[in-house]
Amino acid sequence: MSVAGVDLAASHENETGVAIIDGRRVKVFSVFSFDEIIHSVKSADTVAVDAPLSLPRGRCCLRSDCSCSRHGHFRRADLEIRRYGSVLPLTWRGMRELTMRGIRIREALESRGVEVIETHPRTAEGMLENAGLRLEICDTSTMSIHQRDALTAALVALLYSEGNFIELGDPSEGTIILPDVEETQSNI
Repeated sequence: MSVAGVDLAASHENETGVAIIDGRRVKVFSVFSFDEIIHSVKSADTVAVDAPLSLPRGRCCLRSDCSCSRHGHFRRADLEIRRYGSVLPLTWRGMRELTMRGIRIREALESRGVEVIETHPRTAEGMLENAGLRLEICDTSTMSIHQRDALTAALVALLYSEGNFIELGDPSEGTIILPDVEETQSNI
């Protein structure tokens, strides 16, 4: 079983962190272009992406001048995750770009048969730390923040593949996957 985590940048000009966990091997690196991202994780069974991968119900875009803007700035998952941490509205400029790139990445990977889930590494990391869990599988001291977030996303993908997760939101609109810390504690 191979899983991957992607800390997606809104633009190809900025670093996207990637982490791949394949058995006992862990590989962490950075890429920039759309094609590099797809190529680096296309062999994974599950890819967890740190970026919104869907639009709020009723939205066709995230533009403020579109009639769909009346449907709001948040998905149900974005509202539910507030119990654990904070997220930005999808309609903020940087988030609009990130969301649209995330949707393209999800579509490209799913068309290749890869399961793609959305996660929020900062929230996941906080949940694990609050539960007293440290899931260190490699030295993170020389990694960029984007690479560390990608590694956390890959750990969420691993926990997801093992059934140790909680799902926030509505599957018909888009969900956010976080670790089930109670289940994870009982399996360590």
